[in-house]
Amino acid sequence: NPAARALHRMASCTTQRQALLSAVAALPTADDGSWSVPAPILKATSTSEADAKRHVLSFSAWAQGAVRQLPEASEHEATDFSDYYKIVMSRVQLVYAKATQPAGELRFPACRFQTQLRRRPQVVKDGAARELGVFDSGAGPEMVGSYEGSSAAFRAALQAVGERRFRAATLRRLIAARGPPAASIEESLAPVNEEWVRLLSGSRLFELLDDGVGFSASGGVQVRVELQGGQAVVLAQGPWFRVTFAETPILQCMAQFMTESVQTEGDHGAARWCRDALMNFAVAAHSVQERVHAPGLGSVSFFAGRRAPHADFHLLQHLYLQQLWPAFATSSLFAGRVLPRCRLVGTSAHEGPMALMALEAPLDARLPLSSVLWTVLFWACTGNRTVLPDAFGSATFKHMLLELGLLPDVAMARQDSGRLARFAAIFPETRRMASEIEEFADIEEALRCGYRYFGAGGFFGEKRRGLAEFSIAAKITTALCPAADGTLRVGHAGKLGDFSEGSWADFSEEKHGGTARAKFIVPAEVDRDEMFARLLGYARAGDALHDAATAASAGGGGAAPGTLLVRADAEAL
Repeated sequence: NPAARALHRMASCTTQRQALLSAVAALPTADDGSWSVPAPILKATSTSEADAKRHVLSFSAWAQGAVRQLPEASEHEATDFSDYYKIVMSRVQLVYAKATQPAGELRFPACRFQTQLRRRPQVVKDGAARELGVFDSGAGPEMVGSYEGSSAAFRAALQAVGERRFRAATLRRLIAARGPPAASIEESLAPVNEEWVRLLSGSRLFELLDDGVGFSASGGVQVRVELQGGQAVVLAQGPWFRVTFAETPILQCMAQFMTESVQTEGDHGAARWCRDALMNFAVAAHSVQERVHAPGLGSVSFFAGRRAPHADFHLLQHLYLQQLWPAFATSSLFAGRVLPRCRLVGTSAHEGPMALMALEAPLDARLPLSSVLWTVLFWACTGNRTVLPDAFGSATFKHMLLELGLLPDVAMARQDSGRLARFAAIFPETRRMASEIEEFADIEEALRCGYRYFGAGGFFGEKRRGLAEFSIAAKITTALCPAADGTLRVGHAGKLGDFSEGSWADFSEEKHGGTARAKFIVPAEVDRDEMFARLLGYARAGDALHDAATAASAGGGGAAPGTLLVRADAEAL
C-alpha cells in the first residue's frame, strides 16, 4: 500500500545517507602511511599513488563539512534521474505528434522502451567473486540471489518510481536552468513550453501493470516486467513525449537495486561501497581538472544520473564539481532541481532515430533515411545542429548528410561507440565530442585525435573498479501508430553502433558475431538475426565507401567514386 511504500522509501534514503556519512567520516585526513588508494582506481585514472593521495586528501578536507549540508531529497519527482536532453526531446516529440496525428489525438505515436541487463555485476561473498543473479530466473548456486527471491522487492521499488509526479514549477525551473550551450535550444522551443507543461503537470510517471496484463492505448505510460530468455526485462509503453521520461528512471531503479543487493548480499557493505566510490570520484575529478581543464585542453561535462545508484552521492559529486571545475555543466535534472547554480546541458539521444526507424519504415528500404528525417526535425525545432550518428553506422550517416548537402550544417558530432580515431577520420572537419569514457586513457586518446569536448558519468565514481560492474541498457524497440485505414501499425527498430574493431566492412560473423550481438537489443517478437543483418548492411555500405575514399586519398587518386543514395531516396525524404 502507499503508506508502506513511503516508509520503505524513507528507510532506504536514511540508510543511504547514513552510509555516505560514515564513509566520509572514515576518509583519511593525512598521509600518515596507514592507507592507500586501491590499484584499480590508479589504473582507471592513469594517476600515480602520490597524486591520487593528494586528490583524496583535498576532497576529504572539503567533504567532512560539506556532506552535512546536503539537501534532503527523499521525495523524488518524475523528472529526477533523467538528463536534460529528455526535456528537449520530449518537446520535439510533442511537435512530431501534433504534426502527424489528428487534432487532439496525443496517444500516438506510442513507443516502447525495452530495458534489460547486458552484464551481471560481481559480488564478493565469502571471499570469492560471484555473479549477482537478482534478475535471473532459476539462478543456480553459482550466483548470488535470484529473480524469484527479489521480484517482490524489485516490483515494489519500480512501483514507487512510477508514482512520481510531474510538477509544473519544476519543469519551468529546469528549462530556466539551461547552460549557455543550450540557449538556442530553449529559445527555439519556447512556443511549445506552456502546452507541454500543461500536458505533463500532475501526471504520474507510469503505471506498473500486474503480471500477465497487456498494454493498452490509455494515453498514459504503462510498464510491464516479463521474463525473456530466463531474465527479467522491463517494458515501458506510452505516448512518445511521455514515455521518454520513463526510460532513465527505470535504468536508475535497476542500478540502485543491484547496488543495494551487492551491498546486502556481499561481504562489503554500503559504507565500503561509498568509500571506494568517493576515492574513485576524488581522483577522477581532480585528474580532469589538472590535466584537461587547467591547461585548456578541453571541456568535460558531467553526464550522470540515469544509472546513479546512490542519490546522496550523486548530489555530493555535483556540489564538489561546482567549486572544483570553473565552468561546471551537468545533464542531471535531479541535481538541477535540488541544487542551486546547476547549469544543464545536453541535446539528443539514439531514441530519436530509433523511433523514426519504427515509425517511418518506408524511408528505410535501402538505407536508414529515417535517421536523417529525425535529424532535420531536431535541427528545425531546436536550432541545435549536433549529431549523434552511430545508431546505424557513423560513416553511413555522414555520407547521407554529405550527399544531401547537409554535412556543412553539422555543428558538432558526438562519438558514442567504436574507435575514437576512426570517428575522427569520418568527421575530420567537424567539432567532436567523445562520450564513451570508461577510463582516463580514453580522454588522453581522444585529445590526441583532436577531440576537445567530453561527456562522462560512471567514470566519476559510480562504477566500481576491480570487479565486473553491471551493464544495463534501454532502447526504443517498438512504435505504434494508427494507419490510414484505422488499424494499428506496428514498427520495430534496433541499434547497431560503430564497430569496436574498426570498419563494419571487415566484420566476420565467425570472428566478431558473438561480441557484436551482445549489446544488440530487439523485441522478443522480432527475428533478431534478420534485424541484425539489415542494420549491418546499412553500416557496411557507409564504412566501405569511407574505406574506399581513404584508400583513394592515400594513393593520390582523389575521392573514391560512388554514392550511397539515389534520387528516389532524396525525393522520399
